[in-house]
Parts: sequence; structure tokens; C-alpha cells
Amino acid sequence: MSLPHLMTLDPPYELGDEAATFTFGGWTEVDDEDAPNVTLTINGRPAPVQVYPRPQVRNHFPGIQVRGVIATVDFADLLAGIDLQQARGGFLIEAELGSDHRSRVFEYAVSPGWMRRVFGDGPRARAVPPAHLQIRVAGAAAGEYNRTGEAAAKRLEALADAAGFSLARGQNVLDFGCGPGRLISALAPRHPSVRFHGADIDAEAIAWAQAALADFGAFTVNPHLPPLPYADEVFDLIFSLSTFTHMPEDHQFAWLDELRRVLKPGALLVTTIMNPFAYDLPAKIMEQAADTGFAYWDDAAETEGLPSFYRLAYHTHDYVRRHWARGFEVLAIGGHDLNDTQDSVLLRRV
Repeated sequence: MSLPHLMTLDPPYELGDEAATFTFGGWTEVDDEDAPNVTLTINGRPAPVQVYPRPQVRNHFPGIQVRGVIATVDFADLLAGIDLQQARGGFLIEAELGSDHRSRVFEYAVSPGWMRRVFGDGPRARAVPPAHLQIRVAGAAAGEYNRTGEAAAKRLEALADAAGFSLARGQNVLDFGCGPGRLISALAPRHPSVRFHGADIDAEAIAWAQAALADFGAFTVNPHLPPLPYADEVFDLIFSLSTFTHMPEDHQFAWLDELRRVLKPGALLVTTIMNPFAYDLPAKIMEQAADTGFAYWDDAAETEGLPSFYRLAYHTHDYVRRHWARGFEVLAIGGHDLNDTQDSVLLRRV
């Protein structure tokens, strides 16, 4: 798993109506504290940045050379004539902090009132869910919700394309386990003629998606076990990122059968697993995985806002090939190729 550089811009990563002028703060590791080479760009435009001593960071990261960062920006002035990202679904701030060979981008959502103050009427802001929903789906609200979602969406498209499938006009595509619609919000602006649907057990996330992303797709709450509210053989593609990695085994088989039901013959299901032998896990989990190829960690930490069964599940590649082949052809299994933590699984309905 790739690790981010030791650098940060401070949260919260959202700008309200009154933040047309804003002061960014943070810190970064540097090669030389006496001659730091630190930059900050806002959506590609260089911003004036000052550095200052911030030795308290070494309380958490002993031995590093570090400098604090501060930059005050008048957005209307700095961003005049900028690309407003409407083709990507709306505008958001992308602040790139650089230090010598290091760089990291932090996203800041902006309010509709901020958009009017900085750019006038017309352009839309990118819809970004509140921090607690980001944490529920991505594990953190660290200023990278959209970028990681776009990367995952592009990877899912590439996997489908490798199997001969391309998104096209009139197709029906389902994101099963969509959360607040992160993948659909990345895909829909690029494929406006595709009909996207999202389903999830998280009623709060679905309510947010229905309110904020209604022009990108149709979202529905699904029960803990089948059925889904869709007809047989209706979808041309289903993707399901980080869902089977949280289910007990009986739920897994029930949902595989249900997703097969709503897929067209020959259509693809792109999903993910976690390989138990790629992680440092408790002995009992490793023993389960070695014995059967599947391990469900039933006393792993619960996720706030989700059912108690939503824990952690691990699958070996051999298990998937043996047990997921009922009703599907297993086309390919990747290796830590989605979100740097999960293995992609590409299935074709038979």
C-alpha cells in the first residue's frame, strides 16, 4: 500500500459562503529547514505561501525536518478565468502542497453561496457528502474523497474494458453498495447517456445521494438480504466495490445469486475481495482462511451507522474460483489493484 508524504493542509475541507478569502494552514516535511522549497497551487494557480518553524510536529514524527505553511488567498482574484470543472460534475478546490520532491492534493468542497460570491450565478459546485458519510465509505475525511473515487471509477472502467465491455448510450448500470454515490458521481458526468442506479443498506447515505445527485442516477435503499427492487436481467454492468469484504458467508451467496438475477446474460459483475494472506490478521482469522479459503471477522470493529453484521470478510483467490463460479465465469482476479488494499474480481454471468 502506498503511503502519503508527511505533509498536510488543515481540515475542515469545506468552504462556506463567507470564505471567498481564506487562509490555508498546515505543515510539510522538507529536505532542508534552512532552505525549504515549499509551494502551494490552487487548481493549478500558484498561491503566495509563507513557511515558519513548527517543531511540535516532531512530537508525532521524530527526526523529520519540518516547516509550517500558511497562505491567504482571495479566490475571486486568483481563480479568475479558471476551468470551472462543470464537465466533471461541478467545481471544487484542489490545493496541491509541494515540498522538494513531495506533493499532495487536498480537496475543499465549496458551498453554492461561495460559488456565487467567487464566480457569479450559473456554475455549480461539486456535491460532496458530509464528513461522517465520507468516513463511513472511505475510512477518512482527509480531503481526497473525489480523487480516490475518480481513480477507483477509472480502474473499474479499465477492468470492464479489458473484458470487452464499454459504457454506451442506453445501458443500465448498477453500483451495488454505492454509499453516497461516490463512483456514480465520477462516472455519470463522463457518460451522460448511461442510466446509473445505486443501491445500499445505508439509508442516510442514500438520502443524501437522492438529494444531491438526482441528476446523475436513481438511488434506493436495499434490505440486508435480497431481493433488490429491479426486474430480472435488467443491468448491462454491475460494480460493487468493498461490499463482499464485509459480509458473512450466507449473505455473500444470497447477494451473488441476486446480482446474477438482475444481470443480463453475458453481462459483467466487477467487485472486490481482501486476500487474508496480504494482511497481518489475528491467528483465528488466518486459521479460518487457511482451512476454508474464507474468513469472517465477526468481532472486528463495527462501522458507525451500519448494521452489526457489517464487519470484515476475507477471501482467497482459490475460494473465489471454487465457490463464485456457480452462475458466473471468473474472468480475472487482481492483486491490491483497487484502493491499494483490495483485489478486483471480474465475473461474467452465465
